[in-house]
Amino acid sequence: MQTDGIAISCSSNPALVDVPGVDLAPRVGIAYQVTPKLVMRAGYGIFYGAYEQSGQYRFANYPFIFGFSFYSPDAAHPITYSNGLPGTLETGFNGISFNATTVNAEGIALQGEQHNYKPTYTQSYNFSLQYQLTPNQTVQMAFVGNAARHLESTPMDNETSEILPPGMNPYQAPYLPWPDFAAFAAYTTEGTNSYYDSLQTTYERRFSRGLNFLANYTYSKCRSDGGDMLNSTAIPFGGRAPWLPHFGLEGDYGLCDFDIRQVFHYSGEYALPFGNGKHFLGNSHGVLNQVIGGWKTNWILTLQDGQPFTIGCPIGTTANFGCFALRVPGQNPNAGPHDVNHWLNPGAYANPAPATTVGQTDFSPLGGAPGNAIAPGFHRMDFSLFKEFRTSEKTHMEFRAEFFNLTNHPNFSYPGFSGNGVSGAPGATDFTNPAEFGTINFTRDGNNDQREIQFALKFYF
Repeated sequence: MQTDGIAISCSSNPALVDVPGVDLAPRVGIAYQVTPKLVMRAGYGIFYGAYEQSGQYRFANYPFIFGFSFYSPDAAHPITYSNGLPGTLETGFNGISFNATTVNAEGIALQGEQHNYKPTYTQSYNFSLQYQLTPNQTVQMAFVGNAARHLESTPMDNETSEILPPGMNPYQAPYLPWPDFAAFAAYTTEGTNSYYDSLQTTYERRFSRGLNFLANYTYSKCRSDGGDMLNSTAIPFGGRAPWLPHFGLEGDYGLCDFDIRQVFHYSGEYALPFGNGKHFLGNSHGVLNQVIGGWKTNWILTLQDGQPFTIGCPIGTTANFGCFALRVPGQNPNAGPHDVNHWLNPGAYANPAPATTVGQTDFSPLGGAPGNAIAPGFHRMDFSLFKEFRTSEKTHMEFRAEFFNLTNHPNFSYPGFSGNGVSGAPGATDFTNPAEFGTINFTRDGNNDQREIQFALKFYF
């Protein structure tokens, strides 16, 4: 540590991190009846997020905590410790030094968290107008948005902070801050932000004459410089070049991983107007009524645009940082077949020129903005059919037939998707290979994507 210029300082703070003492969360809302049929609503509030998946990086560090790994040369010989003792039952751990001053710390990672901790919070705001068309039908239009601050990110530490041309070794002095320790160690910071704004329209019919439904359309846009820890499709969670001055995490500002531009949902329930007491054959009784009466349907229709994802650079442009492909002006990325074999147009992307000098201030080798492609959307129709058989005044039987993904429509993932036990198609994100570029070989729900039908019979008493 002394060699790398790292000093150990003691803190009187038992938490080892500074936290704010007061987090104000004001909230205000208003509703005003403009006319007997028109209502205006508005609201604003600040909401704080919980301290998530953190804490261990503050103290799980050399020289306080460190670990070793020892491997036997083969199955016939035991482990040999650095002092020459064999790792047998008789010697136990006697060959391992637990004194930090005598340990060779080369390759050990130094972990950390932002010392001046800033809690994540969201400012939410909305404005809506709701109009009553009839006693049981309303229409609403709303502007809904939020701005999130201090989102958690993991840019890692002990990384390079200047651009290096391809072919150089970035994992050595003078490019690493602490060359005797492992590069890319865990470091957490609350240094990213996001913005979400949307126009939401809703048409609702409350239950009347056997029918109710709810239709909603949303047009929205979300932008951020922080990736989603569990669903990082567009923005890398740790950043492309997080420690590069004047670029940093802010250099990856673009469409959120969960940005879905258009969403339409339509759900409802309809009791068919047949049988005793209904509009058609309302005087039917006995067997006829048992056959034609008591039918009811339910449905949920979902139509969503796809999420953004990022096409990288098939040809490396630096020795130490990530690179995103450039979009070619005038070229539509969705031109061509736009199917599972060729979802994207290879002519719409270009590889930036590589870096040529150490520490150059021209960031063009890092490429363009994240989220330079849009994945397939999500389209699904779930449908159910219920039939009630009245058995007595207090009991009845119900038959249910439920169809998930009624139309058996496949919802494909994005080209190059790897996860959930599958690997992306070779060359799916390499636009220099037009024959394979844009290939999709997996669906979103895997084996659960196909149509599913289930039947049930219930007796109510």
